[in-house]
Amino acid sequence: MAIISHIVCKIITLRACGTQITLLAVCPNSDAVLEAAVKVAAAKNMPMLFAATLNQVDRDGGYTGWTPRAFVARMKELTAKHRCTSPLYPCLDHGGPWLKDAHTRDGLGLEETMAGVKATLTACLEAGYALLHIDPTVDQTLPSEQPPQIEVVVERTVEL
Repeated sequence: MAIISHIVCKIITLRACGTQITLLAVCPNSDAVLEAAVKVAAAKNMPMLFAATLNQVDRDGGYTGWTPRAFVARMKELTAKHRCTSPLYPCLDHGGPWLKDAHTRDGLGLEETMAGVKATLTACLEAGYALLHIDPTVDQTLPSEQPPQIEVVVERTVEL
């Protein structure tokens, strides 16, 4: 499997030469979407990112029913089924405090939501995710119109 950094560098090089190209990220919000995206990747022989949010895929199964491990396993099943030989990358999109609806609904404090996100990040890494989008830009301890200070965002990013 090609390394994602190599692919990104190749895209940058091609764009510098005037070739318009991007790396597609698909949000795997259902089995049908995941399978359709794998089919396209196979047909076009193109790499693809699968950027799952905490609501879609998480340790509790998310609304798709997939844990990170189950999501990666399903992606691999579909890769084999459709004979996809291009690199496919499972990824986490917006991993941070209060970015899972249940964290807000259940009234979790900072310590609890950070612990939940850390456990999910570990599960994602153990499942073989290629990219983690760490996003601690939501802070429900502040008034809704007030963003967290950049130093807090950096501190929480490093902690996660």
